[in-house]
Amino acid sequence: MTRQHDPRLDQIDCEAARRDLSLLVDLECDDACRSRLEHHLAGCPPCRELFLSERRLKAKLSRSCCEKAPSGLRERLMVEIRRTTVTTTDSDGTTVVHRTTTVHRRDPH
Repeated sequence: MTRQHDPRLDQIDCEAARRDLSLLVDLECDDACRSRLEHHLAGCPPCRELFLSERRLKAKLSRSCCEKAPSGLRERLMVEIRRTTVTTTDSDGTTVVHRTTTVHRRDPH
């Protein structure tokens, strides 16, 4: 039986691994990226140490930060997240901008 090549495990160099380490630290990379990075880290002690250092720094920062965001910030951010802007160009070269904002407010009572 022939084993198929898993492209997720393609070799990456240290520069590429270091560029994407924060994605792994923040758990923001997809499965393929995570697999490539973990494979690289398993065989590269300097990159593994950098990854562990970034992870320790993130944990320390999250324990140290005790300031609260200003009230209303969450709602303003949610409005921005729900705002959609679509820009299209008609065949005559005219640019058309469509904006949509969806706001859902919760009743505080």
